[in-house]
Amino acid sequence: MKIGIVRHFKVDFKPKKLMNHNDFNEFVTSYDNATVIYNDTNINSDEWDRCYCSDLTRAIKTAESIYNKNLQRTELLREVEMYPMWKLKFKIPSVIWSILSRVAWEINHKSQLETINDTKERAKAFLQQIDINKLESILIVSHGFFLLTLVKELKLLGFNGDIPKRIKNGYLYILEN
Repeated sequence: MKIGIVRHFKVDFKPKKLMNHNDFNEFVTSYDNATVIYNDTNINSDEWDRCYCSDLTRAIKTAESIYNKNLQRTELLREVEMYPMWKLKFKIPSVIWSILSRVAWEINHKSQLETINDTKERAKAFLQQIDINKLESILIVSHGFFLLTLVKELKLLGFNGDIPKRIKNGYLYILEN
């Protein structure tokens, strides 16, 4: 089986430089609803039997751009949601908010609605749904942090491929078993 993974195209959105916790919540919502910046990713749709994508707009738009057959959308491929680690009224740099929310996720902090273990279980549920034991070629369009978790689960199942820790937007990576 061959699995292609693509992180959605870059999002056309610039956050405020400084934010309090309310600003960060607004940023996450705005980012989720922003448009994508299309690139010239060239993927042969005929090479893939099926394409699964996150049900978030940026992943759908990316998948529609690179795959011209029927898409199978699923919330199982959604990005790990970010929530502020603390409710701070004073403003700190937006990048710090993002880092803190990802650290909070990794340490299972109570501020995050989905823990790292929940994300692993969601990745496993997706892999059970697609039946990785079939001899098919599957294209997956999703999001950075979730894809890192999914790739780890695929490698535990015997898949191999050169996937960097920082997955590029709109770039095809291949895993095979």
